[in-house]
Amino acid sequence: MSAHEYFAALVRHETDLWNTVEKRMRGEGVLSLARLEVLRVIAAAPAGARVQDVADGVGTSIAASSRLLDRLDADGLLDRTPDPVDRRSVRSTLSPLGRSALAIASERFSEALDSVLSAADAEVIAAGVAAIERMQTALESSR
Repeated sequence: MSAHEYFAALVRHETDLWNTVEKRMRGEGVLSLARLEVLRVIAAAPAGARVQDVADGVGTSIAASSRLLDRLDADGLLDRTPDPVDRRSVRSTLSPLGRSALAIASERFSEALDSVLSAADAEVIAAGVAAIERMQTALESSR
């Protein structure tokens, strides 16, 4: 398989999997998969996440992360406070509503992912993960 074929197959699979899981997650008050990913990054930062932390964690630009954080804040999912070390920066933590939304969306995500991949063989998934990890190592060494 050529590098072009690998890239096309990987992107197609990721897009199809993302869209299918997100479609199955839909429901009253359930976050989008993109918002869920951001809330996970914030939840993993006990002192709060800066915009740069979110951008690095979800693989988006600082500008895109900043806009998404603004929307999450407007929706009442975040508490934002000035960074005690860097006055130019703001740290975001989950509000009580954000923690609740994260819990609900995480449960729906697990149910949706299990449903989507229920027919997949565990060994095939493990082999796929191992292959992706090897490709990631190769990618990182070429930077």
